Amino acid sequence: MLFAILYSCLISVLFFVPSPQLPEIEVSGTDKIVHGLIYFVLINLWMFYFYTKNGFSLKLKCILVLIILLLLYGIIVEILQHLLTVSRQADIYDIAANLIGSLLGIFFFQNIKKYLNT
Repeated sequence: MLFAILYSCLISVLFFVPSPQLPEIEVSGTDKIVHGLIYFVLINLWMFYFYTKNGFSLKLKCILVLIILLLLYGIIVEILQHLLTVSRQADIYDIAANLIGSLLGIFFFQNIKKYLNT
């Protein structure tokens, strides 16, 4: 759980760092890939925590709650970036990338979890 909490806190801070202080990425669409990867890791850390906490079992209800919470988290971050920062803008495509990364993370975890309890 410690890794999931630390990672969640880290990305929460990084989402509000003024963009001139972040490395500039020149490749088109790379920002969306980064968003997807961040959420891919985020959902896998939380799923791993709940999977091990529940005796190597993860119910669909838990997965649905996680995906909804991460979707809401992403929406709130985008709104707050727009309201509280001058160098960041709310972007619906970031939310879509977050959701896609989360869904890919769920698919990945569902396929590797059988190797985690051996």
